[in-house]
Amino acid sequence: MKNKRVLSVFFEGLKIYCLNIHKFLLYMAFPVLGQVLGLFLIFGLNYWYTQNIKDLSMKYSALNNMSTLIGFAVLVVIPGLLIYMKAFWDYLVAYGALNSMTEGYLNTGKVYDFKSHNEVILNKTFSFIALWFIFGIFTFLAVIPIFWIICGIFFIYFILIFQVFTFENGLSPFGYFRRSFEIIKGNYARTFVLMSILLILTYFLLPSGFSVIFDYLNLTEKLSKCFEAYAFTLPIESLEPYGVTPALIGKSMFGQFVAFIIIGFTLPLRSICWTLWYNNLAEKPVEEQIQKKNSSYKKKRLTGKSFKTEKREIDPEIIRHAQMEDDDY
Repeated sequence: MKNKRVLSVFFEGLKIYCLNIHKFLLYMAFPVLGQVLGLFLIFGLNYWYTQNIKDLSMKYSALNNMSTLIGFAVLVVIPGLLIYMKAFWDYLVAYGALNSMTEGYLNTGKVYDFKSHNEVILNKTFSFIALWFIFGIFTFLAVIPIFWIICGIFFIYFILIFQVFTFENGLSPFGYFRRSFEIIKGNYARTFVLMSILLILTYFLLPSGFSVIFDYLNLTEKLSKCFEAYAFTLPIESLEPYGVTPALIGKSMFGQFVAFIIIGFTLPLRSICWTLWYNNLAEKPVEEQIQKKNSSYKKKRLTGKSFKTEKREIDPEIIRHAQMEDDDY
């Protein structure tokens, strides 16, 4: 693959996403909306329980016991918690499976067989969890002000870890970070530009655009009422002199709700573009490959050790499924 420009990769990714948007929306429906449903059940049932706890305790004598009250408080959130956890896990899996889907599309011209692409990731579940655990620690450090600059710099270098995980074998969880660093090295500025384009489009422009549409249709005020009702239960009396009101909190929570859905449903676009970028950077020119092999041979003679990274090919079973009708998936 020739070394493509950033805009060329972005528009190619946008084209793939738009041509198959119905399939990507279907794939992301439960991971995104399941999290929303889970949170609504958790907070909604908890809100209903706290609002009616006095009437329930008067009607049912068993609820007069404190331990029973706490037990029921836990029980009412379990359904929502289970749904949320399943949807959240599926969302994490999508970070890898969407890369496999992109590779499948590039090989067959189709987006198909979600289950097989998920299996590409689930076959290495332990490594995948370890990868997310390490990335979670990195993210935790990134929110600490003293680490903002250094973590921001390294975030660009580590941006292809999920593509490396999906397409390369023989690496440890830390190896995915190291390999991503090696790929990005020398292409930092261009990678930063692509990240900025995707960030601005999917995290700011699209959520803001949908918010404007909701405002124009007078839906924001109506739909934010449920969030406002929940805000009334919060202890914000001391903040009201500063303009913090239930109405303001409700509107802000609704805005975050809209942004979360848009960002979630555009995860395929980001994954597609990063997979194309990985393919663009990971395939080195022949001369560079020869130099690298010679360097590795010399190193092997000096150290007596050799570390091999194997490029994973797309599963033949997935390609076979591509020959079947799309309606089967």
